[in-house]
Amino acid sequence: MRQNRNGSWPKPLLSMIETSHSSEAMKQVRDYAPDKTAFGILEEMGKGMLAMVPPEGSSCVPMSALLAISLEEPLGTVIPVVAGALKLDGDYMYGSNRAVDGQHLFSTDENDWDGHCWLLFGDYIVDISLGRTARHSHCRTALAHRVMSAFGEHVGMIAVTEAGARNVGLHYLPRYVLTPDQVLANAGGALQKFDL
Repeated sequence: MRQNRNGSWPKPLLSMIETSHSSEAMKQVRDYAPDKTAFGILEEMGKGMLAMVPPEGSSCVPMSALLAISLEEPLGTVIPVVAGALKLDGDYMYGSNRAVDGQHLFSTDENDWDGHCWLLFGDYIVDISLGRTARHSHCRTALAHRVMSAFGEHVGMIAVTEAGARNVGLHYLPRYVLTPDQVLANAGGALQKFDL
């Protein structure tokens, strides 16, 4: 996933957003440039969620959905939840090169998915779960070491540009953007799962 020089996301990802949401939502995401206040809201929401949600593996989808829902109203913009793969130095850590049948996968309780999930926030990838997953040994050792060496031993939520992620060997590969209904359902599932 390479951003264009002007910072907007590449056409295939924008097309996924348009398919899952709408043309208007895609344009909002493409043009959104968060200001200092928006980053403050993101930081506050992220810290609050990490304080309330107990650490456990396989939480990237519900946590991402819950964070997206929490951010959209105060920010007044669409915050896409992206599902896909994550590579470290060219090796798959989560997911694979296979396509993701997100329409089915994120609309049922069956979850045999082995991928990863994150948000788009302006030009930033926001990963609410990876930092804590790395600190609690819920991921491969090489990935845990890289995340903590790049972002600190106490890393929580990670907000990084695509270029910044690549600079530390992380490559986020989008395969599907969840629909608003899927985001809402997974956020509701997060409230139940984490007893919030």
